[in-house]
Amino acid sequence: MRTPRITLPVGMLAGLLLTGTAHADVTTGTITGAVVSAPVPTGTKALTHNPLYRSSKLTLPCGRAPEGSGSVAVTKKHLTAILSCLNASWSKQLKKTGVTFRKPTIQFMTKPGRACGSEWGRYHTGRYCTDERRLVIMISDYAVKAPADPVMLQLIAHEYAHHVQNLTGVWSAYKNMPAATESQALAQSRRLELQADCLGAAFLSSVWSSQNYRDEDWKQVVDHYRGSGDEKVNTQRSHGTGKNRAAWLQRGFAAASPSACNTWSAPASRVA
Repeated sequence: MRTPRITLPVGMLAGLLLTGTAHADVTTGTITGAVVSAPVPTGTKALTHNPLYRSSKLTLPCGRAPEGSGSVAVTKKHLTAILSCLNASWSKQLKKTGVTFRKPTIQFMTKPGRACGSEWGRYHTGRYCTDERRLVIMISDYAVKAPADPVMLQLIAHEYAHHVQNLTGVWSAYKNMPAATESQALAQSRRLELQADCLGAAFLSSVWSSQNYRDEDWKQVVDHYRGSGDEKVNTQRSHGTGKNRAAWLQRGFAAASPSACNTWSAPASRVA
């Protein structure tokens, strides 16, 4: 089973984002609930003609980012609020498509351990466990210092996008795609990951003004992703070049809509 995950660049920001705190506790909380039921798309159409692409703009803002920093408790409170906003926003979005929405289980970690059946990677700040529909978020030293950092928000929104892919049939269709060679498998992985970049940015755009972010904050996010391409951080070409990651990020942000995120119909050059 291929498990989507964030891979961050080697560098100071990545180190800060992924440095574990001195606390060793792991806390979990299950968030339950669902909205209307409808058939989940299957097969190739789940990738290329998903009803998600016709669901218009994300329009639900988040509450303003809380003031304060410097503790795990404050950081967890902020991230919990963001995750609640992600739930509300994507619930409203999927209701437009008629696809069932279910909230993921949320797990916070303050020290690297096991998640999704394997050890926590060196450059991971979040992971989505597909079979369990569980989102795992690391509360690192950097997160404690800057809980409202826009790069952190995009990283979490990317992981949440994998949950959206799971609910809308994208993940199942991806998992069942034939791949005769490693190169084909990696090309499919890039389409999945670049779509998550785009969907995360669409959400980010919809809440940007409510979080009082500025133009320079968006530049920081784009620069981070441009520096997170496979050519710099991955031995395998599984997530896309820095140029393409930045491009799909900007597409999603400009549209504030999943309509911009159909990576499965894009030419190979745009998902390299």
